[in-house]
Amino acid sequence: MSKVVVTGGSGRLGRHTIRHLLDHGYELLSLDIVPLQQPLCDSWLCDLRRSGDLYEAFRGADAVIHLGAYQAPNLAPDCETFGNNVTATYNVLKAAVDMGVRRVVCASSIAAYGFLYAPRIWTPDYLPLDEVHPCRPQDPYALSKVFGEQLADSCTRYSNLTVASLRFSGVNFDPAYGALPERWADPGLKMGTFWSYVDARDAAAACRLAIEAPLSGHDVFNIAASTSRYLEPTDELVRQYVPGARIKDGYSGCWGGLDVTRAARELGFEAVHVWQDYLNPDGTPKTPSPPGQGRR
Repeated sequence: MSKVVVTGGSGRLGRHTIRHLLDHGYELLSLDIVPLQQPLCDSWLCDLRRSGDLYEAFRGADAVIHLGAYQAPNLAPDCETFGNNVTATYNVLKAAVDMGVRRVVCASSIAAYGFLYAPRIWTPDYLPLDEVHPCRPQDPYALSKVFGEQLADSCTRYSNLTVASLRFSGVNFDPAYGALPERWADPGLKMGTFWSYVDARDAAAACRLAIEAPLSGHDVFNIAASTSRYLEPTDELVRQYVPGARIKDGYSGCWGGLDVTRAARELGFEAVHVWQDYLNPDGTPKTPSPPGQGRR
């Protein structure tokens, strides 16, 4: 694949993804309702809720990476969050089918499982969460992600389009991980990620891997580091904060709450930017080691 369209290219993950794809020789077009801060590639101002521009943008495209959306609840009224995200995803998928695009990568979220923004955490069926764990969303953002995955199911049933939905965990955009020590003080805060995370650079790499992998139909992949962003062994955190949750066999130490086995096997994904490369256990910065060394 050579020509890739990135929706939401002006966003934080969009900019990381564009830079990563440019480093790998792709021809890019960015679509967003705001212009790129830097002229990294060709860009169009585009409202994804209006499908007309998408047909022209997707002409000759090999793949689309769909990142354009409200990134969380409470950034807009609930009906706006849900309506915008679902309409944009439908328009992107429908235009891709009609214009003969071969692959779409959609940004889904760990929120799809339902825990991240739930007012009260319930006990998951098991941890870490894999892609077949039931999704029980309660908020409009999580619902929009589940509906987006169902739209991908529908489009790939009646066309030759292939879609990869990437359930990103909490994306870290600070390469120094400066705010992480504050999180360590309260492991129960925002625990709906079950202590998982992914570096923005690894999330961008996952987008590229998902357009290159030999896939068919629609597949869902968890995208996260295999280890947690906390100091305590995850088994201890589970006993304290979600007592009664079953831990799958083979997990010990500081494992992350998303099972990324499938992404490793089918996409070749492995997180190489982890907080241990940038912080000491006492929270002080360290001289970065080569990416991935902090995992060992």
